[in-house]
Amino acid sequence: MNEELAKIIKEDRVASLTTTSLNEILKLFPMQGTPFSCCITSIKAHASSSEKSRPLIDDQEYGIAGYIDKSSDSFNLDYNILFNEENGVPENPLDAGGINRVLTSMRKLGFEDAAVDNFTVIVRDKEIGRLAGIDEELFHLTMVSEPVDGDMDRAKVKEHEVNERLFKYHGFKHRIMHCKKLIDRRQELTKKQSEQKPLIHWRGSTITSLRSPIKIAQKVKEHFGEYGLIKKYGQGSEDTLVLLDVSR
Repeated sequence: MNEELAKIIKEDRVASLTTTSLNEILKLFPMQGTPFSCCITSIKAHASSSEKSRPLIDDQEYGIAGYIDKSSDSFNLDYNILFNEENGVPENPLDAGGINRVLTSMRKLGFEDAAVDNFTVIVRDKEIGRLAGIDEELFHLTMVSEPVDGDMDRAKVKEHEVNERLFKYHGFKHRIMHCKKLIDRRQELTKKQSEQKPLIHWRGSTITSLRSPIKIAQKVKEHFGEYGLIKKYGQGSEDTLVLLDVSR
């Protein structure tokens, strides 16, 4: 369906990340600096050649599991940040040392990269607070890997050589990471989930399931570097979302 056949939905847009590469996502969001500019709080990723067998690596602190034998091997990352209860300092941060630990384990199992399924990251950005009309600078972002909608976003995913390597050597499909939720950290920590009002929230496939103000989405996209993409949706039949356009 083209733009003439679909309605624009309240100027909503979706901030997207045109790679699922674990290597590239860890490069985008390393925890560094004081105060930190970003901090990955959870991330799931996988790579496999067949069914897993016996465990070779079982690093529970960083959520790394690996299996290898003569016929199959796999890498699974299920990381969740752990904060010290007394001082609030991360005990297992994905800083330079933590990232090296993850990637070294992955390569030990024979993989150069893995596909990220989802991740959450805290970003420090006063401009998002200004655009939202709140005096906050820390925001928690949720990104989820999903199939591309069609030729328009597939073409953007294929622009990156790192993605082509994932497709060719690891058998991964054309997927894109969508911003599913953005909430200020203060609200997240002080209000019950039922009382929270995220700045961005995408919960389904209908027009009523998407709330993503254009200016806030564009500011979020800036954190994605060369992989940032804005997707524009319109209303299709039975109130379903239809992709109308994509832009860097």
